[in-house]
Amino acid sequence: MESLSARQQSILNRVIDLYIDTGQPVGSKAITDGYQERYHASFSPATVRYEMGYLEEQGYLTHPHTSSGRVPTDLGYRYYVDHSLQPEDLPRNAFQELEEVPPLNMWQSGAFIHNACRLLSKLTEEVTVMLIPGSAEADLDQPERLRLLVTGTAFLLKQPEFQDIQKVREFFSFMEDEVQLKNLLAERTEGDRVSVTIGRENEVSALSECAVVSIAYFSGERRYGLIAVLGPTRMRYGRAVSCVDRMAKFLSRVWDQGGRDIYGA
Repeated sequence: MESLSARQQSILNRVIDLYIDTGQPVGSKAITDGYQERYHASFSPATVRYEMGYLEEQGYLTHPHTSSGRVPTDLGYRYYVDHSLQPEDLPRNAFQELEEVPPLNMWQSGAFIHNACRLLSKLTEEVTVMLIPGSAEADLDQPERLRLLVTGTAFLLKQPEFQDIQKVREFFSFMEDEVQLKNLLAERTEGDRVSVTIGRENEVSALSECAVVSIAYFSGERRYGLIAVLGPTRMRYGRAVSCVDRMAKFLSRVWDQGGRDIYGA
């Protein structure tokens, strides 16, 4: 991947930010106005047009046939995530409804983990998938032994990217294949860092226009489970990364405080 100049990277960032906000192809005028009004910096329209043309030539942007504006490609999103992404600050009380439950009761209550999954979907407005241990021996090295929870599919159906019925059918067909879904997520998540895979990086046609943000949660050195957010590549990556990271740390702490006792771990 070719390194971009500071100006090119800044313009790419603004195209992606505006496209995430609006879902509409971004023209040079929107970038120029956006710098002045939102980012307190400006470039001439000619400079913006030139650099957007360069970014398109290099594969970071493309444009729909019916519009003169540009939209990010998978490569553009990848550069953005790798070089510019800033995790979003979450409210201190974002997980309050979960934190008020006594630790041991958390894992004893099936409602707790379902509520955690639903809360993550609500915070990100995306589909949430969790792999959770059903016994003390289960972990991510044997994903087939983990339970699968999915919430927030209604959020996906609201996205303009998923108005194509064939695309929706393919996505839900994939989501119903538990073995394939578990294996894909387990392979994409290593260590204790958030993993972001974008578009065709997912190597599954049903997710070729989706982004997957995932992270494992631990007990000591052992990866006990996994949290993932799935949505269109036009995703609020900063928020998704913050949410899954904070949830993973929370669940790791809960598991150490009480969850393992349930299984005699």
